[in-house]
Amino acid sequence: MDQKTEQFHKLMKRPDIDQAMATYDEMYGKLRSQLTATVPSLKWRQTDDVSGSGCGNNFPAVNADLRTYDAVERGLPNWVAEGKIPDEQWEAAQKVADTLLRFYGFDSGPVVVKNQPSDHYVTFHAPDGSEVTFGTAVNTGLTVRIGCHLTADAKKRGTPAAPPTY
Repeated sequence: MDQKTEQFHKLMKRPDIDQAMATYDEMYGKLRSQLTATVPSLKWRQTDDVSGSGCGNNFPAVNADLRTYDAVERGLPNWVAEGKIPDEQWEAAQKVADTLLRFYGFDSGPVVVKNQPSDHYVTFHAPDGSEVTFGTAVNTGLTVRIGCHLTADAKKRGTPAAPPTY
């Protein structure tokens, strides 16, 4: 089996990107709600739109030689709440995030990137390469980056796309 087919078959075991986005969007909404229940001063606003790209280093062969991608990664919109989470509430907020994200399969985290007075930043990782970042300093922010998944069309097709003929 060639590398492209092998990588494609690994991705077939995952939900397609639309299904993954729906699951992670649900998770994201619950995360914001639960954080607000823990820190009532948080008032969330979306700061950008969904972004996306072809899969990167983990599955480089899947999209090789294609005009359109069979496998993609997505970034859900970033969310920001004005103001920071007070230091005395940070641990509780981080625990809320950790508990919920573990329910959704994020088994690596929190990875502490920064933990200083009035400046906290952690990441969480899932086996599919997805990542959630959560931090607070001047403001409080959340990002969700969804790892590599097949498009719905590629998953339905069930086999790697043939390279285009010119």
